[in-house]
Parts: sequence; structure tokens; C-alpha cells
Amino acid sequence: MKNFYIIFTTIIVLCAARTSDWSYSGEHGPTYWPGLCVTGKKQSPINIVTEDTFNTDIGELKFIRYDFAFECKITNNGHSVQLQLSGVPVHLEGANLESTYILEQIHFHWPAEHTVDNNRDALELHFVHYKEQYGNTSAASKHENGIAVVATLFELDNEDNMEITPILKATELISNGIGKSAELNESKFIPSLFLPKDHTTYYHYDGSLTTPGCQETVMWYILTEKLSVSEQQLNVFKSVETSNGTLSFNYRPTQAIGERTIYHHLLGYSTAGIVSCNLLNVHLGLFLTKFLLYN
Repeated sequence: MKNFYIIFTTIIVLCAARTSDWSYSGEHGPTYWPGLCVTGKKQSPINIVTEDTFNTDIGELKFIRYDFAFECKITNNGHSVQLQLSGVPVHLEGANLESTYILEQIHFHWPAEHTVDNNRDALELHFVHYKEQYGNTSAASKHENGIAVVATLFELDNEDNMEITPILKATELISNGIGKSAELNESKFIPSLFLPKDHTTYYHYDGSLTTPGCQETVMWYILTEKLSVSEQQLNVFKSVETSNGTLSFNYRPTQAIGERTIYHHLLGYSTAGIVSCNLLNVHLGLFLTKFLLYN
């Protein structure tokens, strides 16, 4: 019995080690990620085909305290550059969210994870929120709609994006060490500066985390409008070091949409006119059919 316990414990430890030992390429890359990452039916990211989206007014996202200035710690976690804010909670509400969601962390993917009409942008930022009642993203990831992620896409531009400069300077300080952190000392971090000026339109769908274990408990909101980043700025992210070498890219390939509906939120959009038009076409068709039959 004692030997069985030792073997069982060893298997658990090895499985746990393997789950945490993942990367974006090679023998620990996305193809070999375990569990839901392989078997799930609502995986993220996806390719958004604009002509297949359902236009509707879901409701405006409300970014509460996003315009406040926060102390911010930036960390090389071995898979991305992650920002942690300190101070009063930052909230996300509105749209079809069930309650208040709290911002836990912000991180980057280069190039972008989500694609639009098969176009992959240079950079994607994720604002990761958890449903208030669960206390953190780890607990929230176990519950349906427990996590809400707002994504901002960055397109390549010839000019530097000055708002991102402090983050890049801090990234240079932490790029050569996993777990290494730095404070953004030059200026406080204002989350709203990393939202496009027009953030009233977005794509929405139900999906998953884009890292192991790929829990399918995420409500995704990909903002339609974009920010910009220069090639020189992008190279700072690409120079981040990990245990597997330089992190030249950190995106997961797009996943099958399956039976999911992708919504395109347009403020004030109504389907009433479309429905009325379709009904008119039906009635007109019936009238013409009867006319032809009796003449």
C-alpha cells in the first residue's frame, strides 16, 4: 500500500510539472498542451470573419476607474510581460456582463492572438477581469462566465506610440530574467490610455483562456478600433528572455469556432428594420405567387 501511495504521488507531481512546463513552440508548444486545450469545444483565440458576425446592440462596456493613475509593477512571467496595478479596484460592467468584474492583471501577446478576416495584428493587450464574487481569476476560471477579457489590438505603424514607452523601458529592465519585476517609476499607469478612443464597438463571443489549462469560462470582448505600435517598439517585447530562449512570439494559433455565434456590438443598432424588410419580402413573394397562379 505504501509503495502504491509513493507511485501515485510521483505521478501526480510529474503531471503537475508537465502542466506548468509549457511554451509557444517545440515539444511543449500549443500542439502538446493537455486537457481542454485539446478536447474543448469553445477554445480561444479565434479568427473573426466579419461577414459572419451577428450585428446587434449588446450594450456598452463601462470601464470604471480606467482613467485613474495607478502604481504599477511589471513582471516577466516567462510567457509574457504582465502588469499588476495597486490601489482602488478597477471595474468592468455593462454589456451582457452578469455583475461587476474586477481587473486583476494586464498582459501582452506579440503578434496578436485574435485575427480579423485572417489578418494578424502586431500586438494584442489583454485586460483580464474576474467576477467579483470569486475573488481572483484562478477561482473564477472554474465557473461559467467567471472571467471577462477585453482585448485591444495594435497595428504596425511607422511612428512610435508614446503611451507605451514607459512599459517598454521597464520591459528592457526585466527582459533577461523570469520572475524579474520592475516598477513603472517614470509615470503612473492609466489603463484608459490603452483603450482606443472609440471603444464603443467590439466583437464578443464565449471562449477560453489562451494558455493552459484553457478553461472555457471566458467572456471575450475584442475592441474593433485599434491602437498602434512601431517595429522598433515591438522588438523590445521580442527580446524578452525565457527558460526556452528569447520569446520572439507568444500567441496561440486560432481555434475552431464550431457552433458559436460571434457578435458585433454596434451602439444603437437594431434588427427591427431588417425583420420588417424580410417580412415585406415574404408577403410580396406570396402575392406574386398567387397573382401568377390566377392569371
